[in-house]
Parts: sequence; C-alpha cells; structure tokens
Amino acid sequence: MKKLLLCVFTGTFLVACGGSSSNDGNPQTGPLDPSKIHDVVPYVNYNDAPGIIDNINFDGQQNGEYTSDMFNSDFNNEWGSVTGEANIIDRNGSSQLAVTHPKGYYKKGISGGKDLNEFDELYFSYEITFGKDYDFSMGGKMPGLAGLNPSVSEKPDGCNTIGEDEGFSLRSMFREDGRVIGYFYHQDKTKSCGDEIDYQHEGKNFSFQREKTYLIEQYVKMNDANQANGIVTIYVNGFKVLESTNMTFSENGIHGINYQFTQLWHGGNSDGWAVDRDSTAYLDNFTLSTQPLSYTK
Repeated sequence: MKKLLLCVFTGTFLVACGGSSSNDGNPQTGPLDPSKIHDVVPYVNYNDAPGIIDNINFDGQQNGEYTSDMFNSDFNNEWGSVTGEANIIDRNGSSQLAVTHPKGYYKKGISGGKDLNEFDELYFSYEITFGKDYDFSMGGKMPGLAGLNPSVSEKPDGCNTIGEDEGFSLRSMFREDGRVIGYFYHQDKTKSCGDEIDYQHEGKNFSFQREKTYLIEQYVKMNDANQANGIVTIYVNGFKVLESTNMTFSENGIHGINYQFTQLWHGGNSDGWAVDRDSTAYLDNFTLSTQPLSYTK
C-alpha cells in the first residue's frame, strides 16, 4: 500500500503522525492509540527497510486476471493454484491482488506453498483488506510460516496427525463475524486438526472489520532440541494480538522454519463453509524479514 504516513520509532512504541499530509513542518505526533488498531496501518518502506529478504507486491502487473501460473511465478511456489477468481486491480494508488470467493462455494480462493531457506527465527508479514460485502461465513484459512521435515511426505495440515518431528504449520483463520485465531499444527497439539488460539486485543477477542486494512506480522523462533520453548507471536497493525512461548516445532531440532503457506479460502471440508455471496479480499506486500517491520522489539 502506498498511502503516506510519516512515522518514527521511539522506545518500544510506534509513533504515528497525524494532521496534514502536506509539508507544513509541524506534524502532530504521539503514541499510537490502541483504539486505532483498525484505522492506522504502520508505514513500512519496503524498498529500504533493514532485514527484508523478500517482498512480493503487484506493482509490476497489469490490471486484469491473475492466473495460477502468475501466482506460482510471483511467489516461487512449490505448488499453488487460483481456484476462485483473482485479479490485479488499482486500489488506493497501488496495484493489489483481489481474491473473490464465489457465492455458494467453499475452498475457492488461492492456495500455495513454497520452500524457504532454513531459518531459526523469521518474520513474515502481509497486508489484507476484506471488502464491504465480504462473507466471513464459518471461517477460512490465511497465510503463515511452517517447517517441514524433508523425509516426511505429509504436510502438517489437513487434519493430519503429527508425530515426532513431522513438521509444523502456523497459519491463521478468520472465523464467524471476522473473529481471528491462530491455527497451529505443532508437536504438542491437542486437537485432531489444528490447535486454535484467539487473537486478543485489550483483553478481548479480536475481529476483523470490513473495509479496513490490516498489516499482519508473524514472528517465529524455533525451539531448542528437546525443549518446549518455541515462540510464535502475531501483531496486527503494530499491536501484539497473540503470543505463545512454550511450543515444540521440532522435537530433536532436525529442521527449522523452511516453508511458507500462502492461502486465502473458506473451509473446512463441507458446504457449510460456503459463502452466501461473492466475497472479495485485497492482498499486498507479502514480506519475509529478519527484523520486525511493524513494531520494535
């Protein structure tokens, strides 16, 4: 997104500028108000921010249909497909990926996965906006980092049981009315599918609002071998909404963070997850980094 917000970092607070966007030399500044989590997107200079390994935006694409081949080429996917309708559009002065889930269907959107270099810790972020008519329905999958054991063929998703060192995945899900959860497959998970951890903000469960843009940033640090001290944190527009510090991602430490799921689709595996109207979300700036982009440590 290209909207200009002049921002500085001070201490542990992200400081956003208010007032006029003109160069009047006297911007109003102050600590970011937590009540503005839905309204203020932290400014990130994706061309020059330290630590960025990879940034995928859509500024080089022509407006029009976005195909599976384009998706796989842009993201360097190991596998991937566009099963809903996807288009590049100009929105707020920026080219963005519009993913439309068609009425009456579920599992129609985008879904892909790609190999990464091996990391002990990594940051992954992207921007998402749910359109004014978006049907959250029963919920759906969102992107996240993962780690795969190269000697295991099954991926850690799809309600598969995970044995020792059979990988992990740390996607999120939106649920009914936009409520958001972490949806985690890990060595110590207690559910048949993924464990669910609510996003929370100011002591309450956090929900997306339609027509608001969210910069979602995930941090993952691997556990030490034979210790349950792996970390996953998630920030929304610079505010921490989820943190778990006692996770086991690889029992014996034989693999690290080495995979990325890029997904946006409703489901679930039954038509109860289908949307009752065409529903469009807008995506931009998928970024991998060795440092946080939307907040300070």
